Amino acid sequence: MKKSLLALAVLTAVTGAASAQSSVTLYGKVDLGMVLDSGNAGGKSIRLASGVTGGSRLGFKGVEDLGGGMKASFQLETGYCADSTAGAPNFCTGGNNFMGRQAHGDLTGAFGAISAGRQYSLGFNNLATIDPFGAGFAGQTNNVDSTGSNYLVDPSGIRLNNSVTYSTPNVAGFTGSAEVAFGEQTGSWTANRETGAGVNYASGPAYVGFTFYDLGNATGNGAAKKVFLLGGSYDFGVIKIHALAQKISGPSTLDQLNMMAGVTVPIAGGNLMASYVRHNDRTLTNKDANQIGVGYQYPLSKRTSLYTSFARIQNQHGASFMVGNATEAGTGNKAFNAGVVHNF
Repeated sequence: MKKSLLALAVLTAVTGAASAQSSVTLYGKVDLGMVLDSGNAGGKSIRLASGVTGGSRLGFKGVEDLGGGMKASFQLETGYCADSTAGAPNFCTGGNNFMGRQAHGDLTGAFGAISAGRQYSLGFNNLATIDPFGAGFAGQTNNVDSTGSNYLVDPSGIRLNNSVTYSTPNVAGFTGSAEVAFGEQTGSWTANRETGAGVNYASGPAYVGFTFYDLGNATGNGAAKKVFLLGGSYDFGVIKIHALAQKISGPSTLDQLNMMAGVTVPIAGGNLMASYVRHNDRTLTNKDANQIGVGYQYPLSKRTSLYTSFARIQNQHGASFMVGNATEAGTGNKAFNAGVVHNF
């Protein structure tokens, strides 16, 4: 009897230790903001929007310690509309389906990290890190990228389907990464395939990142789009400066250079954000544009913030860019946002 009780106690202890090595976390975001668009021939648009700073979402993260420095993990994340009952296929996130924001499994260790599934692209992560608006608000940098509206739905923009990503271990602040997203087209493994790579340095107040991706066309005999992005930021304490250059090329109708300069300034307990973006269309159509954006975010707590932002685009030579936000393409060349965001 004593031996049975001892065995049961040992089994219980081992089971408890194993379960302690695994964890699952529920997290999410609720973002609700008033949006006023103007500068459109059709008139103004006033609405309540879900996901101005970043899409409202619900997600699960899990991790298991495999021992020897290795860990297995996963992330599943779906968007939802905080302002309506809208459902599939949009879920207020620009065309993503259920669990369409992210769904990937990862393996990490001394060798680095491997991730497979639907996940953020290296290029978008780099852009969002550099942009003072974090690729959200009215002032987001990609409003005046001719593929910018597609950042909301384009698999070569924000997220990649059928993708595998590898990142090296961090060495003195440097990390290298590579990605491939399979087009999964019968008869051609290059059709609609995306390949990319990047290197970044992040240490203390400094961040510098370079990324590249190549999206194959539908026939697999050339590139539909190539994107190079180099930029960074430096936090001086009293002010943080941001800058990037992005070159996008492809067929004869796609050749552009986008430049951004911005600042983040701590003021009155919050952060003032501002940026200027220049879109230079280098094709014969010469559809250039300039954007000025300004915003302010004030934390009420570690999880809840108030925000406001405004941006205006000056279109030239027939360009028709509109001021959007993290989940909307916008309806005019001017937009004002004001709202509240809660993270849990």
